[in-house]
Amino acid sequence: MKRNSLPDPHSRAEVLRARRKYTERVVFAVIFTVVELWAIVAVVVLFDGGGVLAVAVSIVLSAALIALWDTWRTLLMFGRALRAWLPETLPAAEEAMEPERPPSSLLRL
Repeated sequence: MKRNSLPDPHSRAEVLRARRKYTERVVFAVIFTVVELWAIVAVVVLFDGGGVLAVAVSIVLSAALIALWDTWRTLLMFGRALRAWLPETLPAAEEAMEPERPPSSLLRL
């Protein structure tokens, strides 16, 4: 698991970067979901086998659905953590006189 510190809520650049990364993850999750659901429907409609092959196909399809569920669960947990951590409004533009803060020891979910 990659350990990243949470963005500093007082840094405009870090807040914008965290929001952009979350938006990118949502877009990729939507694309992944659409492709996976299309593939599942195509396999179910076009499959005409039986026996061991039917069991193998059902296992693969269930794994695809579990992957979709896990993707969205992780994305929703990350979104909740991001909304709880970051301010609603963007901070003012960073000033050169502001002292550097040490990085947070909290982990990103």
